Amino acid sequence: MSRTLLTVFTFCSTALLAVSSANAHRMDLIAHVHGSEIHGEAHFHGGIAAKDATVTALDPAGEKIGETETDEQGAFTLVAKFCCDHRLVVKTADGHGAQCTIAAGQLPSSLPPRAGAADHHHASHEHDQSESIRADLASLREQLHGYEQKTRLRDVLGGIGYILGIAGIAFYLLGLRRRQADQGATDK
Repeated sequence: MSRTLLTVFTFCSTALLAVSSANAHRMDLIAHVHGSEIHGEAHFHGGIAAKDATVTALDPAGEKIGETETDEQGAFTLVAKFCCDHRLVVKTADGHGAQCTIAAGQLPSSLPPRAGAADHHHASHEHDQSESIRADLASLREQLHGYEQKTRLRDVLGGIGYILGIAGIAFYLLGLRRRQADQGATDK
């Protein structure tokens, strides 16, 4: 029975480490706009900050239009110089990365358009409305990210419970089998 217990324990431990390792290497990048500044955070799943990671802004043609680094909390600020889509790409020194896009419509229409990019200038009243919508969207993105993190933890813990439940059933059945074998041996 001890060999079976060791096998089940090894299986459960390996499954837990695989889940933890896979989630530890996945990254999230969240960004939102305040005026002409793009603020964001980069972190690994589980909430660990992606410190000193390089954040590169690319225009729609894939050309670099800005670059910065994350701080100790994984936060960064990048000043937008053009009114075009900004694809943000974050990379750590060990090669982990993530990306997201800030749409041109989220940036102030007062910024010059990027050569070759679509013209996204808005009328001033539309700009005021879009600023309000941008702020709401940024708040919703942050809330959604928080919910996703909680869901992942709950899913992992549920998976652990499922594995332990199966192991418990297996031990129960092994105990019954052993008890029946012991009774059969005493009956002979």
